[in-house]
Amino acid sequence: MVQIGKITLGEGLPIVVQSMTNTFTSDVEASIAQVKRMVEAGCQMVRLTVPSMKEVESLREIKRRLRTEGIDTPLIADVHFLPEVAKACASFVEKVRVNPGNFTDKRSFRQLDLTDSEYAAAVEAMALRAKPLFDICKEHGTALRIGINHGSLSDRIVSRYGNTPFAMAQSAMEWVEICDRYGFHNVVFSMKSSNVNVMTEATMLLLKQMREAGAVHPLHLGVTEAGAGDEGRVKSAAGIGALLLNGIGSTIRVSLTEPPENEVPFAKLLTRLNETKADITTERHDNCLTITYNIGDRQQWMAVTAAHAGYEHFRNPLKDIKLRNRFFTESECQHLADLILQACRIKMTHTEIISCPSCGRTQYDIQSALAKVKARFGNYPNLKIGVMGCIVNGPGEMADADYGIVGASHGKVAVYRQKERLTQPMEVNEALDYLEKIIR
Repeated sequence: MVQIGKITLGEGLPIVVQSMTNTFTSDVEASIAQVKRMVEAGCQMVRLTVPSMKEVESLREIKRRLRTEGIDTPLIADVHFLPEVAKACASFVEKVRVNPGNFTDKRSFRQLDLTDSEYAAAVEAMALRAKPLFDICKEHGTALRIGINHGSLSDRIVSRYGNTPFAMAQSAMEWVEICDRYGFHNVVFSMKSSNVNVMTEATMLLLKQMREAGAVHPLHLGVTEAGAGDEGRVKSAAGIGALLLNGIGSTIRVSLTEPPENEVPFAKLLTRLNETKADITTERHDNCLTITYNIGDRQQWMAVTAAHAGYEHFRNPLKDIKLRNRFFTESECQHLADLILQACRIKMTHTEIISCPSCGRTQYDIQSALAKVKARFGNYPNLKIGVMGCIVNGPGEMADADYGIVGASHGKVAVYRQKERLTQPMEVNEALDYLEKIIR
């Protein structure tokens, strides 16, 4: 069990829905207004980015003002790179999220040929750097999320285990053992990737290893950089839903490149998957899955159908999916089937868009840029394009895309080919013109 303010996470307890603001945390008024909209939509925990010490004080004021107004929703500080910021936030928020690949390790895409003793020394250094944060969390009853991102694994991990689901599990297990060593157990883990198959496999591997170690922590589920619209929702449902139907997961976030309050209604549908099991029929023949689900609510149809397809695909890889629903046309059924097939990387029928939901680190209009990317480049099957908010996860998550743009500063973006930056920061339209020339 893990306590996060008024919320307890653990086996057998209700799934908790969370999301993240995309305002500048330094803009206290805008952040408070957005938190209120998220809470009104049903968000049960709210995460805010804290890129520097300046935002620490802004977050403190945001919490003070919310509590004064009677809003007791737990707040989560999202910290990258700076241990001092994490420690400062841990003294007053309910939860802090750190990414080992940024927080205590490095990702510069270098091959490190470490001996076993050098590798062990690096893990020991990481443990010593993390201990002061644990101590502050213990003192103030603060929870911690260790967020393992496929695109942000450290050079040390990738050099030894590859950029793989197994490497993600190994990275997490290092922290499971460090937390156990220091007697700190108020910890949640997450294994995120823009690739549904990587995310589900990494989560299952971690759970297996935690069980073997006798130290099972609650899991946060999410498909990172899922995109927007139907594609983003289906991709999230295929990954998150597959695990929830396996009885795995304590809290979830549907990451969409949309206003964060839009994420919550769809996430809430995923928390009720067990209630719909009696209404859905799945038949499997020669690894072709037929799903019959006669429901008129389009969002629920997408959520439940994609979740069951993801669950079946993870158990035994599928070759094709056919959908039946008397409330929707054959064309609509085929459209949803194509989205699910693409989400699970079974069959690609359109461009794969990897786009982050954005946060207070994003300094350009990512939602507008994403719409332009989809309009220009949406019909290239087998092409993957990334639209990333900032440098924190951008280059790493971009490694799974062929090309893309990453937010730089002051409304500008840089063009990338996989993890290689091709341009200096430029206006979005200029970057897309450059990108089109390369792709064509």
